[in-house]
Amino acid sequence: MGGEMILRQEWFNKTEQTVLSFNNMIVSTFLYSTGVAALRITNQYGYIIVLPYQGQQVWDAEFGGRSLKMKTFFDEPVKSRHLLESYGALLFHCGALRMGCPGPEDDHPLHGELPGAPYSRASITFGEDVKGSFIGITGTYNYAQAFGDKYDAVPLTKLYADNSVIDVSMTIKNLASYPMDLMYMCHVNFFPADNGELVQTAGWNTEDMVIRSSIPAHVKPTPKFLAFMDQLKSTPEVTRILKPEDDYNPEIVFYINNLKADKDGLTHIMQKHADGTADYISYDPSDLNHTVRWILKHEDQRVIGMALPSTCDPEGYTVEKEKGNVRSIPGREEKTFSVSVGFLSAPKAKKMQKNIESL
Repeated sequence: MGGEMILRQEWFNKTEQTVLSFNNMIVSTFLYSTGVAALRITNQYGYIIVLPYQGQQVWDAEFGGRSLKMKTFFDEPVKSRHLLESYGALLFHCGALRMGCPGPEDDHPLHGELPGAPYSRASITFGEDVKGSFIGITGTYNYAQAFGDKYDAVPLTKLYADNSVIDVSMTIKNLASYPMDLMYMCHVNFFPADNGELVQTAGWNTEDMVIRSSIPAHVKPTPKFLAFMDQLKSTPEVTRILKPEDDYNPEIVFYINNLKADKDGLTHIMQKHADGTADYISYDPSDLNHTVRWILKHEDQRVIGMALPSTCDPEGYTVEKEKGNVRSIPGREEKTFSVSVGFLSAPKAKKMQKNIESL
């Protein structure tokens, strides 16, 4: 059994209602007070909330009795295509023609056109695959510019009946007959736990953990912050434990190199909490071959992007083009990127840590 339900805008209102039940999973629709449409997919472990028409963002996920997502100014998503006007999702897609913080010679928005892209078509899929019963959210965003590029972005977010880790993919289909530039990042924003422990397949030396020395225009550093950043240049291992007293205000960014993969070609990174549970991300580091870590902690905003898998660094189009990091999709061809994100129980986190440490 399986199928697809095309979503209709009229199914969304301020009273949450169930639209699908499948193998002990439930999908319900609702509107935030801001008017943003949302889908909640619930299984025995918790739920995820996806914004089907606004970037297909995974706005929130709650497993193990806690929300996994960052803390920001935005308690609810806001109707906007501009990322900084509705910044608070657990996961959003970046790209696809441009990505990163625009430099002086760039004219693209922060992280490109995908984060808040308006999806004209969205649907619920359900069925079974090799991992079990699932419910997924997908859709199509069509980008077209006269005398420029034309592509479809087709994301898919799957929650399984017996899992608290979601599988997320993004397929970019070049609809033109000539090549198009490609830059992509899966921006995953967890809440940083006090004294949370980061577990990774890379080392903690200055070759594997390179601090970002450039500071974006929207970041306003203090002398205390600059001193902490200078310390981390030579001792990145300080960040293995996220101590409450350490200064991650306004933000610390690392480039993570030499991530090891297991026999399935996947790398794994965790943030362990005091109760032994963990936030978790996994992906193929040979495909998404650049990884950024982003940590920000102050009274109003708290976030750890412990691994932001991407095709390039987030320095904007001009810089990345000069470095040779901008990829290309041939005419009429497509490219898919996949990431797994979620929550591990204490026993599963313990097992995963052994797996990571064995690589």
